[in-house]
Amino acid sequence: MLLCALPASAEWGRAEGDSVRALAESRAGVQIIGGAPLLDLLADRYKAALPLELGGARFLATVMFNADWNEWFTLKPEGGGAAAAWSYKMLEAGVVYEHGGRELKLKKTGDTVVAESKAGKTGVSLAGLFDLLYEKSMKVTFGGIVTYAVIRNLEPLSEGEGTVSLRLGSDGLYYYSLTPDKSIEDGPRWLLAVNGVLYGLRVEDGSLLFVSKQIEMKKFVPVPERPRAR
Repeated sequence: MLLCALPASAEWGRAEGDSVRALAESRAGVQIIGGAPLLDLLADRYKAALPLELGGARFLATVMFNADWNEWFTLKPEGGGAAAAWSYKMLEAGVVYEHGGRELKLKKTGDTVVAESKAGKTGVSLAGLFDLLYEKSMKVTFGGIVTYAVIRNLEPLSEGEGTVSLRLGSDGLYYYSLTPDKSIEDGPRWLLAVNGVLYGLRVEDGSLLFVSKQIEMKKFVPVPERPRAR
């Protein structure tokens, strides 16, 4: 098995025909093997979150990812409303979150975020949030070998939409990558190859599509992923 991806893009400094041919080649032979509406994946996003009661209010805790694939801790009011998110660097210094007239103090120590209010305090395991994402999100298995949890992502601050592909490695670590929607509107992003077949993602008509394509293995290079301890 080889984890692989297509080159990022054609160079527009060359003849326009090169770019046209590259786009045509990326689409040729691509087959749709499954998919899901983006809105359904977004609705499922907080079903894979951890319910918490903090300072008399209920929240859903989860992890989001920014454009650089860095993890951000997120709290969303369970009854609705905008989520608040903090980078791990912010949490290591300590932050104060005000919601509904309540004040919560949040601080990251090791792999745990401690949330403290007048009503008491509780700890949230960041590794545990990854476990929930993997266990409760939609799964897709490519080539009968590699299974990914497919997770909708809204980048903190910019709210750029995308898909996190999260797999559990044979070494017991999680491996993930982020695919922005805008990068797969005109063609797929290939996640891996199994026995001469590429498997990847494409966004089209409001759905995330799972696609495949026959390839020559030697033409492709590994897709970057980021490891995460459980």
